[in-house]
Amino acid sequence: MNSYRSSPSSKFKLSKFLADTIVHRPRVLILLAIVLAAVSLFVVATKRNLDSEVLDLLPSRFESVVGLKEFNSDFSQARQLLFGFVADPGHADDLEAFREHFMAELKKQPWIVRTFDRVPLETEDGVNEVQKLVPILLLNLPPNEFKDAMAQLDPQALDERMTRLRQTLSGDSIRSQFDAQMDPLGLFGRAMKPFGSASSMDQGSSLASEDGLVQIGLAITNQPGLGPKECWAVMDQVTQFRDRVLKEWPGYKPKVLVTGRTAYVAEISRSMDHDSVLSATLSLVAVSGLFYLAFRRLLPLAGICLVLLLSALVALAIGMLILRNLNMIAIGFCSILVGIGVDFSFLLFGRYVQARRSGASYPRAVFVSVRDIGAAIFYVVVTTAIGFLALNFSQSAGFAQLGTLVALGVGLAGLFSVLFLFIFFKPVKVPDHSDFMLVGAEKFVRGVFSKPWRVLTVSLVVLLSAAAVALSPFIPLNFDTNPRSLEPKRSQASIALRIIGERLKQESDPVTILIDAKDPQEFHDRWERLTERLNQAQKDGVLKYVSTPLSLALSPRRFTENRDFLRTIDFARIESAFTASLQRNGFDLDAFKNAYQLLHELEAQKSENGLPSWPTLFPQSSSWWFFIERYFADKPTEAVGFVKPAQPIKTENDQKQLGALIHGTDPQAIVTGWTFTLFDLVPWARSELISFTAGVAVLILILLWVVFRRLSLWIVHSSALALSMLALVASLKLFHVSINLLNALAFPLVLAIGVDHGIQFLIVSRREGDLKENLANVLKALSICGLTAIAGFAVLIPAQNPALSGLGTVCAVGIAWCLLTTFFYIVPAFAFLHRKELEKPERRETAAVKL
Repeated sequence: MNSYRSSPSSKFKLSKFLADTIVHRPRVLILLAIVLAAVSLFVVATKRNLDSEVLDLLPSRFESVVGLKEFNSDFSQARQLLFGFVADPGHADDLEAFREHFMAELKKQPWIVRTFDRVPLETEDGVNEVQKLVPILLLNLPPNEFKDAMAQLDPQALDERMTRLRQTLSGDSIRSQFDAQMDPLGLFGRAMKPFGSASSMDQGSSLASEDGLVQIGLAITNQPGLGPKECWAVMDQVTQFRDRVLKEWPGYKPKVLVTGRTAYVAEISRSMDHDSVLSATLSLVAVSGLFYLAFRRLLPLAGICLVLLLSALVALAIGMLILRNLNMIAIGFCSILVGIGVDFSFLLFGRYVQARRSGASYPRAVFVSVRDIGAAIFYVVVTTAIGFLALNFSQSAGFAQLGTLVALGVGLAGLFSVLFLFIFFKPVKVPDHSDFMLVGAEKFVRGVFSKPWRVLTVSLVVLLSAAAVALSPFIPLNFDTNPRSLEPKRSQASIALRIIGERLKQESDPVTILIDAKDPQEFHDRWERLTERLNQAQKDGVLKYVSTPLSLALSPRRFTENRDFLRTIDFARIESAFTASLQRNGFDLDAFKNAYQLLHELEAQKSENGLPSWPTLFPQSSSWWFFIERYFADKPTEAVGFVKPAQPIKTENDQKQLGALIHGTDPQAIVTGWTFTLFDLVPWARSELISFTAGVAVLILILLWVVFRRLSLWIVHSSALALSMLALVASLKLFHVSINLLNALAFPLVLAIGVDHGIQFLIVSRREGDLKENLANVLKALSICGLTAIAGFAVLIPAQNPALSGLGTVCAVGIAWCLLTTFFYIVPAFAFLHRKELEKPERRETAAVKL
């Protein structure tokens, strides 16, 4: 009969069942672990539904965030690469030659659809291609303007125009030369005027800096998808191509920069892979080092690492099954799990070793460990899960997934630690050497219990001083609202974009207006109303510039009415009169092929119905697509326009006024842009910091009352948590650590994790036996657990991803304060509250039982 059979079955039924299973059925447990690992590996290998989209970290309840996501996914700019060529002073001509060669070679690559390195009107192909667009743009004019344009085809008007051209061509009039080559009929200018205005080439869209030392080129790839794998493949090809061209170029070699969404995603996803592997590895190394330092045992250490890996693997597999796409930032849960989940192992092993030192058999030691530590593990799992599951209410998909995975992982780590770790403990001999950490913990307990008031006074002075700093309005807690705070550290794509934007003096981050209509007529009408209102705002000085796709938004109503008028025109008569005028003025008829082609296309429009299809107007390789796709999504009735306020948006009120200006004309339009969106996100981040922390705090306070059911202990632990959080805020203020839009969510996590130390200490104080000995043993384990939790978050600090890095910084500092308050506030407060009971040796056992 096992030695723990004498325990009351009503109280220890679950502990007895678990201990029986662990002691007598180890092979079943080993088989269970193998099956769980195999199934989880299969799920992870087959699902691979990882998502590296940074925008999924932002709350989707804001219209501006939804707009960013739609613009990022629905528009072909997502497959656009921007190449920047940067030369040293004195090499502008060399740079131009290299750029032409580079772009010519790039255009030959099978993974490139089209390139853009000069204005299409400067190329023969561009001129020929845009001539086909003239009839479409003419038919999209308002009927009165269309009729006025067709009046240019009156034979008398044509003859006067040709005569005037002949007279002015003899001079140096550039305008006359352009009209003769491009617009002899006077229709090209009429058609292209709104199109040229929409293209906004005068609004920071130049292809070279003023000194010619920075030049750009654009390219669209045939990237099949927008996921990280596809982005990796494209960027690998880009890197190989760039290196090859630079190596083969015999002349001056400039610096070649690459940016664009594809470059960002490839960079971010790779940095996330690197961050997750590095952080998990460093966490395991830190945990292993601390465990070996404390217990000097290798086999239990191997068991702890295997249990943690199994917990992370099973949690990841479950996450992949229940979540459609798993944001790669959620993979950061591995290092967090290592830092938190290892606490269970340390506490179990510490109690097991204590029982074995007291002469207990292996079955008895297992039972005692499960019985005494099981409740602490349960409460730790519950409190930690509360904090992390609260992230599901943040409306940030990435952080919600992170919270779900950590909650799953911690629960599994608690369960697996109880089930599987004792298999590795059985062969371990009872240590016969002196445990320096346990000796130190015993001395600490004796010292604190002898004069608790002295330690408590010092700690209160420090903590209350920190609270004063935290609550002081004169020392602000900085919020970093710069969009770059969300970018990976040392992002080459970000650096390239910044250099190009500054040197070319491009307008950065305009406010983007997205309209998604049901049909072409609604699409046109909405853009017409909105453009009219925006143009008026520009005249009033509210907006600096306006760029919309109105001229390209084809109206079925206008096409029908203008075609009806077109059918009344005799193009045969016009062509005959035009030919006669050319001959009379001595022009070569072959030089006016484009004009004849335009008359034939207008004639052909008489028999057409409906709207033309944009994909049929230009060949796929045409540079004109860069202008059209600046506005249009893959869906023809979804497009964006751009405006730039006359004064930068500096306050939330500025943002609301601009939003009201647009929504007053089109309530269904989506207004977005990074700067515009930030004024939605900053209040959200601040409210999350307060509401989430307060919500989690209330739940934890309720749980603490359920655990302790003693007002004095509840007050001690609750005040310790409050002082720890205030000390965290004070540290961030004093060391000028900024809170960005994402790491504000770290505060409730600190509460959920930091509360564990006090719970474990106070629950262990209820054990049977000598109170001070029990407390010394748990303080040894808690010191290691606290250090591993701090290490688990600290390894995230050097992460390239700022969300993980900020989370690691705030949580590491916060947990450090929670650990310090446990040792230097909760322990002396506990000793002070129970000093009278502990003065009499015969009452120590009674005091422990009462607690």
